[in-house]
Amino acid sequence: MRRSMLALTAGLLAVPLALSGCGGSGDEDSAGGVVRLTFRQFDPPSEIGGLQAVVQAWNTKHPDIQVKLETLTGPDSAQQFAREANSGSGPDVVQIANVNVKDLAKPKILKPIDELAKKSAPETPVDHFLALDLAKFQDKTWALPWTVDTYALAYRPDLLAAAGLKPPTTWDELASSAVKLSDPKAKRSGFCFTGASGPGSGQWFPINYYLWSHGQTLVKQDGDSWKVGVGQDELQSAIDYFNKLFTSGATAKSMIAVEQLTDPQLVGGLSRGTCAMTMMAPQTFRQAKKANPAVMTAPMPDGLKDGATHLGGRMLGISAASKHPEQAWEFLKYLNSSEAFTKISQYPAATTVLTKMKVPPGEEGYQQQLPHAQTFGRYISGPVPVNTLSKITNAQFGAVYSGQTDSHSAAANIISQIEGELKSR
Repeated sequence: MRRSMLALTAGLLAVPLALSGCGGSGDEDSAGGVVRLTFRQFDPPSEIGGLQAVVQAWNTKHPDIQVKLETLTGPDSAQQFAREANSGSGPDVVQIANVNVKDLAKPKILKPIDELAKKSAPETPVDHFLALDLAKFQDKTWALPWTVDTYALAYRPDLLAAAGLKPPTTWDELASSAVKLSDPKAKRSGFCFTGASGPGSGQWFPINYYLWSHGQTLVKQDGDSWKVGVGQDELQSAIDYFNKLFTSGATAKSMIAVEQLTDPQLVGGLSRGTCAMTMMAPQTFRQAKKANPAVMTAPMPDGLKDGATHLGGRMLGISAASKHPEQAWEFLKYLNSSEAFTKISQYPAATTVLTKMKVPPGEEGYQQQLPHAQTFGRYISGPVPVNTLSKITNAQFGAVYSGQTDSHSAAANIISQIEGELKSR
């Protein structure tokens, strides 16, 4: 999830981009005729045990197409791939952050997959993949979505049962349940969320979930131009909603200083019971469940409504410099198969694989919500960077929580600042 808002640095676009029929990264043994491919991914080595097993299984089954798994982490991994592809080297198959696909597609560093998919279809038809909007550019598909994530409602079923409650399905239910579940004597918040005002604060996600589920959006396209997509009254209502969680005691005031949704106050709070409900990505939820196996997930309020929650994740692309695109495509298809996701501990973008898979106990909320989630493509395709939108929004919401301003002024400031950004671009 932390990667869903990353953008390529300016240096990527400064790389010379003329691909001149160079050799490519795949190679072939001169004696045995074995095609050798390189697959590069950017997750930490401590998190790729399942992926290593998948690559090993592929190599065992395909002695004529051997894949080497390569890990390259860090913010310059996309730049590195661009430089190598430009010189005809680098990996054949590459893991890509969703937001980076179009920047790699414009200079044709990636190979379009449409013709490959027509010749050899994946288990799930390409048009049935989640997050496909971010894989397309100029009527071509430049990568195949691979894994997806979102934030689901994580909760303590024992605490809800003791209060006679079920997981809330609407935002009004969330607020009222959170008040009932809060207990000052036990130092328990009914709902924990991050209220820090910095541009990277996790409150960006519930704010957008609330707006989207109410038919609002910070920016939207209007013909060939873009405009603010939320009215001041509607935005003020959203600010008042989250501020009331603090003023009602449903959320502890200490959460105003918390920025990350992976913060120990949320993860440990859920497992200990000082947070009856919160929102978590799958990997974070697994940390809490390891400490307390009883915790469970459910869709966020309105999480079964299309477009009400966000869809993060990563994709797989084939280098335009690869000598063996057909073999690379076969491996890429395997990475998206039901068999592969028996070993990969993430959720697939392939919808048929997602709906059929057996999820770990307690994670049913993700499986239910993911098919309805949508990417931040609604913002990414616009002229104002997502980081700028989050900076403006988080700052004003946070200013209300801390008493520095009122919700009416904060809503007006958000709209004014976004309008200024739209006019300047």
